Amino acid sequence: MLRKKDNISVILVEDHGIFVEGLNTVFQKIPGVEVAAAFNNGQDALEYLQQHTADIIFLDISLPGQLSGIDLCQAIHRMRRKTKVIALSNHTEKHIINDMLNSGANGYLLKNASLQDLENAITQVLQGQFVMSDEVREIIFSPSGAPQKLPRLTAREKEVLHLIGEGLTTQQMANKLFISIQTVESHRYNLLQKFEAPNAVTLIKKAIGMGLMKADEDK
Repeated sequence: MLRKKDNISVILVEDHGIFVEGLNTVFQKIPGVEVAAAFNNGQDALEYLQQHTADIIFLDISLPGQLSGIDLCQAIHRMRRKTKVIALSNHTEKHIINDMLNSGANGYLLKNASLQDLENAITQVLQGQFVMSDEVREIIFSPSGAPQKLPRLTAREKEVLHLIGEGLTTQQMANKLFISIQTVESHRYNLLQKFEAPNAVTLIKKAIGMGLMKADEDK
């Protein structure tokens, strides 16, 4: 469920006005969510964020001007570490999706996402999880490229890796493994280092590409 104490502030960065109007209508139907601002280019959004904060930014990738959605995501990640960024795009090219996720995005949805998809995405990213459309999941988790050297993992690291793939939160993993949150975070950090991954999505993608996990384990 969405939090009730304060409204969740959402910013839209999208250059198609009709789509923005549609999103505004959709978000009005989600209790506790407020669209604080909307921008049709990355530069205006960045200037706004220098003075204001937001909980979640829904961001298109193809934007007019010098800043692409990927560039803007990187800038937001540096400037507002607590702000969650969800790509909302029609791009299904694997390299573009990977570039967006590697830039610090907390999720990637296609523009055909339903009201329920958007509401679930908001809830999940605020809980520290990554979200993506089923089609996007299939694209990025499809094994490809040359074989990579497998990192050496401890038994506990393997357990944590599979639990991350199942979408469990740090607290849920701690409860399931009967260890502290700090220990889970330590294992998570070690996994990111060993796989040279900037975030959990890339970590799981690499693990699947190496044959260490199955794609359906990240559901």
